[in-house]
This record gives sequence, C-alpha cells and structure tokens, in this order.
Amino acid sequence: MKMIKKLTAFISAAAVAVSAIPAMTEIKANAAGTKTAKQITAEMGIGWNLGNSLDTNGTGENSEQYWGNPAITKELIEFVHDQGFSSIRIPVTWGHHMDSSHKIDANYMKRVKEVVDYAYNDGMYVIINIHHDNEPNGTNYFYPDNAHLEMSETFVKSVWSQISETFKNYDQHLVFETLNEPRRVGDNSTEWWFDVTNPPAVVQEAVSVINTLNQDAVDVIRASGGNNKTRLIMCPGYDASVDGATVDGFKKPNDSMVGVSIHAYSPYNFAMNTHDWEGAVSVYNDEMKSQLKSMFSTIKSKVIDKGYACYIGEFGATNKNNDSERAKWAEDYTKQAKALGIPVFLWDNNVYGSGDEMFGMIKRETLSVVYPEYFSSLMKAYKSSSTGRVPGDVNDDGELNIKDVTLLKQHLAKWNVTINTKNADVDGDSQITIKDLTLIKQALAKWKVELK
Repeated sequence: MKMIKKLTAFISAAAVAVSAIPAMTEIKANAAGTKTAKQITAEMGIGWNLGNSLDTNGTGENSEQYWGNPAITKELIEFVHDQGFSSIRIPVTWGHHMDSSHKIDANYMKRVKEVVDYAYNDGMYVIINIHHDNEPNGTNYFYPDNAHLEMSETFVKSVWSQISETFKNYDQHLVFETLNEPRRVGDNSTEWWFDVTNPPAVVQEAVSVINTLNQDAVDVIRASGGNNKTRLIMCPGYDASVDGATVDGFKKPNDSMVGVSIHAYSPYNFAMNTHDWEGAVSVYNDEMKSQLKSMFSTIKSKVIDKGYACYIGEFGATNKNNDSERAKWAEDYTKQAKALGIPVFLWDNNVYGSGDEMFGMIKRETLSVVYPEYFSSLMKAYKSSSTGRVPGDVNDDGELNIKDVTLLKQHLAKWNVTINTKNADVDGDSQITIKDLTLIKQALAKWKVELK
C-alpha cells in the first residue's frame, strides 16, 4: 500500500510539473546535448537516402513527385526506421523554390520541415543539405569557379541563413551538410574524374572555391545561434569523392564540429559502371575486393587518422541482375566501414530494373523491401550489435530508466526534444500521452504492467 501511495503521489506531482514546464521554454536549448562530432557519427550507424524526392528540378507544391516518386509520408519514414536504419539523409534542392532575392518559398520550407519532423520525431539522425543547386538555374545556384564566386557565396549564405533560422532549436540529431557533390558540371574532362596527384588548374581553382563556400556556410550556421552553435556540419570536397576529400588544397573549416562528407559508389566498375566495353563487372571478384579495401585504407589514413569525423553520405550498387554478388559486396563494404567508425547511407532513388542508377531498395508505393538478400547483407554489420527495441526506451539508448521518464515529460510539455516515438507509445494507441508516461513509471516501480 505504501508503494501505491508513493507512486500515486509521484505521478500526481509529475503531472503538475509537466503542466508548468511550458513557461520554461528558454531552457530547451540546454536539452540539445553537446556530443562531439565523432560521438554523433558513431551513433548514426547505417542510414538511408530519400533520393529523388525533395532533391528535385520541379517547381510548385507537387515538385517532390517530379522524378515519379509518390509524395513522402510519415508511414514511409517509419517503415524505413523499422527496417533498422537509424539515420536518414534528406537531399533538398532549393533553387527552384526561391525568388530573385533568394528568399525560399514559405510553403516549401514548411514541407521540408514536415518531412524532417517525420524522422526527427522518430528518434533518427537527420541530414539535410543543398542538393542539385550546383546545376545552372538562372541566379539561384552556385558554381565552383572564380567567375561565379560572388554569386555562389550570396546563394550559399542566403540558403543556409534561412535553413538555420528554421531549424535552430533542433538538437544534435539534425545534421547540416553544406553542399552536395560540388563540381564543374558539364565539363566532361573534370566533372567526375581528375588525377588526385596532379589535379589540373581548373580543379585546383574549384577546390579553392569549395573551401570558401564550405566556410561561408559554417560561418552563417554558427552565427544563427540556438543549437546551431554546436550542430554537426559536414562538408564535402570536390564532387564529394574520396579524391576530392584527400586532394592537396582541400581544407576542412577549422571547427571541431565539422566533418567530411564522402560519396563512394565503389569499386566503380562493380557498383556504378554498366558498360562492358568500359570495364564493368557484375561479379564481386578479388580485384573488386582489393579496390574496396584500398579505398577504405585511403579514407583511414587521410581522413580518419587526422582526427576528422566522416561519413559516406551515398553508397550503393546498381542492379545488374546480380543480387547475390551485391549481397557479398554489401557485407564487405559495411563491415569495413563499421570497423572504421564510418556511418554509411544507402542511396535509394526508388528506381528498379537493371542498368544505370537502378538503386531502388524500399518500394515506396507498397512499403516493401525489393531485394531481401542484398538488404540483409547491408544491415548485418549493424544489426549484430543492436540491442533491439526496448518498449519505454524513449531516449533510444537501449535501456529503460529514469532518463526516459524525464525526456518524455519534456516532450509532453512541448519542449523541442527528440524521442523514439515507437518506444514511447507503450500503450499501443499510436499516440504519445500522459498514459504512456504513467505506464513507464509503473514499469520502473516494478508494477506488473505490459509495455507494448
């Protein structure tokens, strides 16, 4: 009876405390946490790209369907999370949704925020960026050469100023990525390939401009205040390649919460190239294994060993009707990445068939995994260390304790904190309410209650 009275008093007091918390909104910035860049990337695990949706050349309210994909739903993001992805990268194109003074359309920003919230409120790490705006589009784009430097700086600063203001109170589960694959678009000789030991003058010039644009973005984000002061910011080198991140001349902004973003569809002849006459292969043979090992060795020696946080923001192997071979490659790739503490983000454009850029994995129309063998191998390295779902584990640290009670109180009081909504919904009614808080407290008090 004493225990019942004690718990009843505790719950009543908690309810009063929760009702009083909204007046303390100035404290919410302190709830953001101060994890280091490497602590954050270590927690990202394996991620998924929402490709060919908000990264669109379309305009208007239906622009996210420009590439033929359905409108993004909360159910899609929850399905992705349920498959074991702990992080999501949401590429965003801004230039087609701005006026001549670089002001972003309010409805578009609202939609981007809505999609971010689907994942953020589900406890995932979320990355947003400037994507595809490297392609000439009137005045709303950037291009990495000296001739376009002033215009590019204006664009980049303007976009990041507006993004920063919108998301300044989100905690460290939201990550900013300054640019996507910045390069000399349309220059067939240097757009994707260059001699990293002796880059041509135009690439050296581009690298210098990219350094400037990365620094511009970081400066604007930090100056915006709020949680942006400690937010992780990831910066790519030229074309976001391994070469671009390791070429002489590339400089990461001097900031402890800035890391390096790399894209690696590697080895190229297996993962991306589909032309036999150019050396494409569909079998993950010894040569491909050697090339992959060499790539990770380069990342380790020239990025990780320098103390930089790093993630591979895009990777994948296009379908060549070689599911078993892709599975072998995927297991090897993720195992090596995880051993180095590098999070990896699968590129998924929801495109199927066999050939160029057939990177579909999760069928968005039916919420299903199309290539289960390949998918299972992708997830193996990360699932092996997973603690599994713990009902009531609101902060998603693998344990049920008083920290979860505190975080759920803050969420119910409308603090801007991140919770794992599936773990928090312990009564299974698809809502997060005081009932869930009460059940979690009862479970901690060793009552015989069921947490769903």
